[in-house]
Amino acid sequence: MRFDGRLISGVGIFASVVETGSFVRTSEVVGLTTSGVSRAISRLEERLGVRLFHRSPRGITVTEDGRRFYDQTLPLIERLAQSADEIRACGQDAVGTLRVHADSASSSHFLIPALSDFMEAYPRVDVQLEVREKPSDLASDPCDLAVHLGDAEWAGMMGEQLFESPLIVCASPRYADARGTPTTPHELCVLPHTCLVDVRGNGRRNSQWAFRNGYEKVSVEGERRLTCSTPMTVLAAALSGMGIARLPGFLVEESLATGRLVRFLDDWHAGLTSPFIYFPTGAALTPKTRVLADFLRRRGREMGHSPDRGRVIGRSVKADAVAA
Repeated sequence: MRFDGRLISGVGIFASVVETGSFVRTSEVVGLTTSGVSRAISRLEERLGVRLFHRSPRGITVTEDGRRFYDQTLPLIERLAQSADEIRACGQDAVGTLRVHADSASSSHFLIPALSDFMEAYPRVDVQLEVREKPSDLASDPCDLAVHLGDAEWAGMMGEQLFESPLIVCASPRYADARGTPTTPHELCVLPHTCLVDVRGNGRRNSQWAFRNGYEKVSVEGERRLTCSTPMTVLAAALSGMGIARLPGFLVEESLATGRLVRFLDDWHAGLTSPFIYFPTGAALTPKTRVLADFLRRRGREMGHSPDRGRVIGRSVKADAVAA
């Protein structure tokens, strides 16, 4: 039997009439006029093909069919009200599964450590993290939030800078012992030195390395034999002694602290890079997405290189959508 969705609108009014025993009192409960309540009951009786109430000048009484219909529908009405309350609570609280996309560098050295604390603070939020070096097609592979190193060109998403990280020129101690330590950027262009170059997830090759020392600016393209597709691959190659890398500070700070990497060209500023957080455009954020975004903003500020004002890529998001 095909379900008639119009029944729903009358069942709630019918139950209220049974419980109050009056069209007048029901009108006060449901916010309709008395004639509006009477018409709603008449339409419901017409659709059911039975009389639900006896009407008389002294008032109304429930018919046998009406009592049976009430007894059968009351549990359904209560369950519907419970479901509405649960959905309403979910709309106000952080609960559910978050679909998060991130590149491997942001995942391993920023997002995973942050998620460890976040999921402890929000035990009702689960996270489905998928590593994507390139921006995905949101139509076929949607997500609630994404974190990507650099200003990726991501259709349907707007990006917000989380924090700035200095680019560090470094290599393994074994490389430094075998080939020496460059003292100027120009020395990167000649043997015996070789540079490790990465191709970003958006396809742009970072072969030109820009440096600044005071007012002096230098751009060089070092000798290279190995080109990698991700910063994490460059890091692995540098740790293996295969060449000189230029990597974000938050990726290499632990390796520098433990002596697995040594830093070159300390007097030269090699630039900055930033992880960005991305949201789908055109819709307000759900509570679970908003609390994670706020958590990542705070964690970014704790990294020590937070910009004065986060740079935004793409269309603006409504203030209430991403408000901290």
